[in-house]
Amino acid sequence: MKTPVITIFVVCVLVACLALAFYNYREHGARPEDITISKHDAEKLKKTKLSGDEQAALKNFELAIEEYTKALRVSPTDAFLYNDRGTAYYQLGLENANPPISEDELDYGLEVDARLLEASESLALVEEKLKETNSGIITAVVNNEAASKQIQSKILSLGHFVHAEEESEDDDTEFWLTIIVGRTKEGFLNAQKDYLKAIDIKYVKDKEGRKYSNYSVASRNLGTLYFRMGRKKEAMIQWRRALELEPTDEELRELIGSYE
Repeated sequence: MKTPVITIFVVCVLVACLALAFYNYREHGARPEDITISKHDAEKLKKTKLSGDEQAALKNFELAIEEYTKALRVSPTDAFLYNDRGTAYYQLGLENANPPISEDELDYGLEVDARLLEASESLALVEEKLKETNSGIITAVVNNEAASKQIQSKILSLGHFVHAEEESEDDDTEFWLTIIVGRTKEGFLNAQKDYLKAIDIKYVKDKEGRKYSNYSVASRNLGTLYFRMGRKKEAMIQWRRALELEPTDEELRELIGSYE
């Protein structure tokens, strides 16, 4: 029995509509309606996400976070919402840095150059800088591992974030420590959690079963966050993955080239 032409036509139209729906979702980050939730919840999701976007655009990041959180209660596996909330957390962390940190420049916050000091003197200088800020980033550079470890131990005992990376050039070795305190630390750690969640939702596997990000925006954002946190090697990994997914992103290509 032959299938009626009208039936074939209807099926083709439905397939095309579904394809367009999913294309727009990947492109813009939100579908107007999710077939797995009720119409009421779909409208709530759309409304709260839009409200979150509006608050973020107004730089009301705490309100944006509240709205994105409401949306995630409706759609808890929405990678785009996690990325958006992560960005709001990141911006909130920057906003609470004192002295202020430029959003456009990947600067180092308060700087402590202790390369010519003994370990105990380096620690004392860092502690002085800590007294100057309740929230923000302090970048300290020392020239020996003993000083680096002493500072890290002290910072961790105070409940702050600290990350150290070793940099070598010719015969000189330096240890760069990034210390993050207060609401800046809180915002950055929450941003990291959300970006990683977004990537975990949208991933691909290679032949060996290893997971890789399939979400260029979240990988790029996570890379920028890691760079702010002094985790430059991890930042490069995320930026390179983002570039693999978006090879025409010349701005990102230049950014990677400037720090390689």
